[in-house]
Amino acid sequence: MGIMFRNLSTVGLPLSGRPSELIELALSFGFDSMDIDIVDFEQQAEVYGVEHARRLMVSARLKSGLFQLPVHLDADDEAFEHDVALLPRRLELARATEALRAVATVAAASEDHSFKDFLELHRRRLDTIGDMLAKHGIALGLAIRPETEAAAGKGSQFIGTYEGLLGLVAVSHPSVGAVIDSWALHVTGEGLDVIGKVPRGRIVEVRLSDAPREARGVDLEASQRLLPCETGTISAAAVLTHARQAGFDGPVTPWADRAALAGRGREKVVRLAGDRMEAAWREAGLPIVPRWFLPVAKDGPTFGEPIPAAAE
Repeated sequence: MGIMFRNLSTVGLPLSGRPSELIELALSFGFDSMDIDIVDFEQQAEVYGVEHARRLMVSARLKSGLFQLPVHLDADDEAFEHDVALLPRRLELARATEALRAVATVAAASEDHSFKDFLELHRRRLDTIGDMLAKHGIALGLAIRPETEAAAGKGSQFIGTYEGLLGLVAVSHPSVGAVIDSWALHVTGEGLDVIGKVPRGRIVEVRLSDAPREARGVDLEASQRLLPCETGTISAAAVLTHARQAGFDGPVTPWADRAALAGRGREKVVRLAGDRMEAAWREAGLPIVPRWFLPVAKDGPTFGEPIPAAAE
């Protein structure tokens, strides 16, 4: 079994910038991998070729973390079929860039379907997608939106807890698993033993966040989602320990809402996230793999240039 690795996501931490800038931040602050925007990668590959499109990640020795599945599971039939028709090429490209994990978020409620009908719709669609994923050795992790606001005003509640999510995973294609999210577990009030209930090998990603001290989990809104280890309300180390015991060896991603990051520049956000992830790693007794990359000195070589032999 491999070891968990620290992953930077521009969705989990809403960040923008040129790929080279984001890659340098990831390397400078201890991340082992980065998510891939598979739609953008497809556009780059069509113009410049696959090898050119992935050159920055390869030269940086940075793993491909995950990609957001470019299909909405709850879309109407026409939109779903359109997105699925584009999926084979995108999965080929994901495989080419060694991004073998995709993620998607399950709707918390539906305006148009009963729970039973919506469950069957998801099962059928996940079977279709699962067969496509399996051809490329790609796993899909399902995440939930546990906040009350996610289902507000919609007629039929669907899946907003891990009990419900694991029920969906149980009837889904073997390529489909779960995203373990410390924030979601805190909001729903479900214990960390849920992590061990995911079928072996079907945890696709672990997400780490923190929450305000003064609010009950059930009352939290998405805008209150904080960087991991911000208040200590949610123990990142405990989540990592349970994930390791469950045999998980994939990407661990810090997540925070844009509102919680207001006033912090991009570099500070990534630095804080990297420091907090390393602290959680050490508290959980996980090995810290030495980085080949050292942040360059002010008058040293710029990113993308060969590093000196002494730093290798």
